Amino acid sequence: MRLILFLFSILPLKPAKALIRQTIRIFPLTILDSYKTTLTNINICFKHLSVAEKELLARNSIIETICSLYETFYALSRSTKTISKNIKRIDNKYLLASNIRANNGLIISGIHNRSVDVALQWVNGQTPTVGLYKPPKIKLLDVYVKKHREQNNNKVFTTSFKGVKELFKAIKKNEIVIMASDQVPKDGMGEYAKFFNREAYTTTLITSLANKTTKPLIYIGLLGTRDNEIKIVFKDAPKIKTVESMNSTMAEIIKINPQDYSWEYKRFKKPPKGLEDPYRN
Repeated sequence: MRLILFLFSILPLKPAKALIRQTIRIFPLTILDSYKTTLTNINICFKHLSVAEKELLARNSIIETICSLYETFYALSRSTKTISKNIKRIDNKYLLASNIRANNGLIISGIHNRSVDVALQWVNGQTPTVGLYKPPKIKLLDVYVKKHREQNNNKVFTTSFKGVKELFKAIKKNEIVIMASDQVPKDGMGEYAKFFNREAYTTTLITSLANKTTKPLIYIGLLGTRDNEIKIVFKDAPKIKTVESMNSTMAEIIKINPQDYSWEYKRFKKPPKGLEDPYRN
């Protein structure tokens, strides 16, 4: 599996992404379902933009999603050392470093900005973590991804009640836990809170974990730069940790480079009563 992923990402990251951006622009991206979902999300979250600006952002987002897929193949077939060399800048790194030194437990909340695996592999190069993940549908790939993510004493569990229990156990032992918190949770595992300009069903796991254990909470985002490099941004959580403040902090990171976010995901697919599903028709 590693060889296959390596062959699909044989070029170094910077020239590969430059090539992808130039090549993909000639394709009619507007016919893709993912483009339509992306544009729907952008219409909701960036109402102040003009029609032309929204359409340009949607196109650029699809292109960056393809670049992010390449980044994921690259991360899953390269060493942690190689991935670390590709991270050219880290903003607010002290938020992670100081908590590692304190050795008193830490919660890291990620978002689907570019490749989750690049960000995760860089963090795991700094410290072991315990995390949750959604298994790929292909069994062989699932086995490989789990094994790869568990290198260097890291642990990963499927997103389930059992996995949540493991996170609580880990944080009580002063370990560092990490998970994405921007996807729609299962019924009964979330609540409605504003995400940009609309109520969205949002996981309560991160804020519940932070409030029940009083452990520090920080946010991480992976961002592209104008010269095709990658940087990581950390943000501290507000003192009052609520689902709304979590969504607001994630939105702050997303707004830095909106095209880097995975807008093709149907974030508003579980609307509250009184609101229609924006993805219908």
